Amino acid sequence: MLKGDFIETERLRIVPMTYDFVLKIMNGDSSAYELLGAIKTESWPEKADIRNILHMISNSLKDKDTPDGFDAWLFIDKKDSSIVGDGGFKGVPNENGLIDIGYAIIEAKRKQGFGFEAVSALFRWGMAQPLVKGITADCLEDNLPSTRILSKLGLHESERKEGLIYFKSLQC
Repeated sequence: MLKGDFIETERLRIVPMTYDFVLKIMNGDSSAYELLGAIKTESWPEKADIRNILHMISNSLKDKDTPDGFDAWLFIDKKDSSIVGDGGFKGVPNENGLIDIGYAIIEAKRKQGFGFEAVSALFRWGMAQPLVKGITADCLEDNLPSTRILSKLGLHESERKEGLIYFKSLQC
């Protein structure tokens, strides 16, 4: 599954975002896509949820020589090098060994199994890391596709609060 600096699944190449990539994307520099072997589409990041958190991702990556995997990843379709979504972890394991996962698939690629394929690969990667003891996630209560993905991966609902469902892996 892991090949060099990326994760490979049947249809996806899942590549950790670099600081240079994120900076170029934030500045509208389309040469960024070449850095990770992707092509620019009109859907990402312009019409993607990640647009609002790119500054947080850049802050997290700025002091790292290379990504450690606990930040953002790009989901690239191996068939045509287009971006189908993004996801990753919200930092290194906490004091309890937990990491929190988040993800999004662009609208045109939803309901095709890309979400489960990407998230399950990231889940396996995360659980294989020495300091990780469990994975948490959250999603909106009305986001049934994400609820199904997280449940299928073995996460269980731990709480509902303010329109969100919180999930934990069974190891937590």
